[in-house]
Amino acid sequence: MKLTKKQQELFNKLVKLYGFEPLPSFDILKHDLGFKSKNSIWQYFQKFLELGLIKEKFNRFFIPPNLSGEDTSRSFFPKIPHFSDGVRAGFPTMAEGYIDTNISFDEMLIKNPNSTFSVTVIGDSMIDAGICDGDIVVVEKGLRIQDGDIIVANVDGEFTLKFYRNRNGKIYLEPANSRYPIIEPQNELSVVGLVTGLVRKY
Repeated sequence: MKLTKKQQELFNKLVKLYGFEPLPSFDILKHDLGFKSKNSIWQYFQKFLELGLIKEKFNRFFIPPNLSGEDTSRSFFPKIPHFSDGVRAGFPTMAEGYIDTNISFDEMLIKNPNSTFSVTVIGDSMIDAGICDGDIVVVEKGLRIQDGDIIVANVDGEFTLKFYRNRNGKIYLEPANSRYPIIEPQNELSVVGLVTGLVRKY
């Protein structure tokens, strides 16, 4: 069953305005699209849902990525408001920040899904770098590694998370905790991937 001309025009507007992002509330859609009532929009949406042109997830409507032209390898994850003013970790402030954008954590942490994985950190050897036991690090394979990067490596058959150090061609791994020794490979050192993000749940 095909769309009418008006239905197709509205769907094209939705793709152009919102793309892969979760569609806003009907109040916002009414304003953005110039409708007089939310019921009129819902009548269009019923047709789009029937044809699979829009989907519903997390109580939000969205356009499937293959229809919006976005990367189909990404999973749908709702965007949340982001306050660009930040929050003080010292003395509190009464100044109110404002929302200037919405962010999606999967998009922020994962640039190349096909070459990215995550792993749980065990131990406190990277504590001074802000990486704690139980944290989850996001690791991307295939990136160029430079001195000072935090990497996941296989050293003589053991996997570890450390700073990558290259001093005049001498490669070794350095912890971020003075209680642990520097690791110099005896036979083999292979870089698994570069740590590009960290997730911690309280």
